[in-house]
Amino acid sequence: MHYHLTIEFSLIISIIIKKMFKHKLQILLLVISTYSCGYGQYLTHNGKKTSNTSEAISSFGQIGSAEPIAVNSNNLNNGLTSGNASTSAYAIKQAYPSSTDGFYWIANANINSGMPFRIYADMTTDGGGWTLIMKNSNRVGWTYANAISLNTTIPFSNTSDVISTATANYSIIGWADYIKRSESGFEYMIDATNRGEYGGIWTANGNYSFVKGDASQTNVTVTTKFGPKNNGNDWEYVNDNGISQRMPWYQNTTSLGIISTDNGPSRWWGTLITQSTSWSPAPWISNAGGGSSNPNPGIIWYWVR
Repeated sequence: MHYHLTIEFSLIISIIIKKMFKHKLQILLLVISTYSCGYGQYLTHNGKKTSNTSEAISSFGQIGSAEPIAVNSNNLNNGLTSGNASTSAYAIKQAYPSSTDGFYWIANANINSGMPFRIYADMTTDGGGWTLIMKNSNRVGWTYANAISLNTTIPFSNTSDVISTATANYSIIGWADYIKRSESGFEYMIDATNRGEYGGIWTANGNYSFVKGDASQTNVTVTTKFGPKNNGNDWEYVNDNGISQRMPWYQNTTSLGIISTDNGPSRWWGTLITQSTSWSPAPWISNAGGGSSNPNPGIIWYWVR
């Protein structure tokens, strides 16, 4: 009797072990299946996918890192935490198309000592993927130095702060060259007074710079114009009286535009940042500027994609 019980007990133990092994094997296969779905797909610095790890970028902006960002792999590169930083709003939108307007973390080896930092992203306009690089609502306090680097830790808590004329100025223009999506071309966007008004979306050559020290970057194309929402009239290019067909450039001046589309000496219209005390916050489109004028827009935003 004791012998038979021992045999039955052994059989029961054997069945239990087999079932446990089968269950663990199923779990293992599930894990392998889950991770293999995106296996070999990594993110490049401009938001594209690659299977070549030497082209891939890490969450700290290092190209060819031993820890590349895997595309859509367990919340990596979604930008929602500093540990999951991506490279730009555009890269986040490409990897996570359902991303909405708000704050995200990005990183690049050439920016902020390689450490992740927060940005505000427009994930809606023209398909989204826009990184805010400047918000100007007060002419007071701007200098040549801080026009490209001011409050880089981002002084906003919510979207209402971003569109408010009462909150602090902000600029990461000096970092924008590392955020633009491609070396072959990129886009920038400007709007004034209200989001989606008095500005537009432009495409530019990939070698153009956000901190160019002269007015030579004129090969830009406006693909979308923003006029006033309650008026169908758009602005027109008019040299010296409004937005010029020129990417905003960076000039050391105390009276004219520090960041401006103007064409140089003694000119100031089409300006995003100025130290002049005569404007709110900068001279934008004059009454002679063609189309809808807006000399004192109150607030101006500048974006890169």
